[in-house]
Amino acid sequence: MISKYIDNKELKRVVEDGKLKPFKIKKILKDQGIILTTANPGQIAEQIYPMLWGCLDIEHLSQAIDDGSNYIKSSILKLRVDNSECIMDDLEDFFDNAVTGGNRYKLAGMSRINDEQLSLKLEYSVIKPGRIEFISNQKKVTDIIVTKKGTNEALFDVRQASSFEMKEINKFLEAATNKDKAIEPAHITLKNLTNENRVSFFDEFIKMRFNGWRFVTVTKIELKKYENDETAELNDEEDSAITNLQGITSAILNGTSIRNNSFVQECLTNNFYVTTMGYRFENLEEFIEVVIEINFKYDDVKIDICKTYEYDNDAEDVRLHPIMYSTQEKILEMFQDAAYRKYNEILERQLIELEPQ
Repeated sequence: MISKYIDNKELKRVVEDGKLKPFKIKKILKDQGIILTTANPGQIAEQIYPMLWGCLDIEHLSQAIDDGSNYIKSSILKLRVDNSECIMDDLEDFFDNAVTGGNRYKLAGMSRINDEQLSLKLEYSVIKPGRIEFISNQKKVTDIIVTKKGTNEALFDVRQASSFEMKEINKFLEAATNKDKAIEPAHITLKNLTNENRVSFFDEFIKMRFNGWRFVTVTKIELKKYENDETAELNDEEDSAITNLQGITSAILNGTSIRNNSFVQECLTNNFYVTTMGYRFENLEEFIEVVIEINFKYDDVKIDICKTYEYDNDAEDVRLHPIMYSTQEKILEMFQDAAYRKYNEILERQLIELEPQ
């Protein structure tokens, strides 16, 4: 939802600066029966300048601006509810009670999306070091989606939150559970898994079926040493990493383990473990590609959409730019659910394996 209508002069400047791709403007207008024949940014900027845009058009154009904030980022954890007859009602009561009693958290909004989802806007103040109170006291509003995952469990999905903000969210949950012992947060973290199962998570996750999507390549792998904060990383933006990433991709496509790659083997031998992997997928029906990243570096797993690509008829190829939020939401939900199910499956299997015989 937009909070400010963009002036046509600003919109023209965004196109001229290359922040809004011509093919996206042409696609939005084509859906309304308006055909632009040029692909030149300057000419398109002149053609759209006198147009009267609707609020929905401006919202779509805003979401398509080439900016990192237009990709959806999420951090997730679990909420377990004891003896619940209606888990969503219990969760609504839980969040209502959490902000009563004069603490520094309050709900700027809470509403049911459907029978299995709850949307929250959590408002709180953050004190940052500084002598000027006006600057040091900052108000934050964080969007949260709570999704039912069973009769006694829900997924707590925090959007666009930094590691610092996640610490605040966890403080809020800790204070809330002190008031209501029937609900317990549970972190989705590699700390709960054995060394073997930490690698198994990434091995098994990519072998899951994602309806309508095909795995293309590994875009990133990051490892961390057990004893300290030393890290090792491969990223597809670095030419020197391409060969190793291709080797990891080949291992996945051949149905074997990422352990079979020499770089990963060396890291595991030197007491590293995998914390992060990035994957590129393509849609089998639409000309869309997405780079998704699963990151266990902190207490709560982050599942982020890092890049999206959409087909440009003029270039006859996919172009990097943010796709619509509604499409990103569906993609993110699919990968969140897969990671949640795989993590639970491995955790349950581990508990059985570690049971004394």
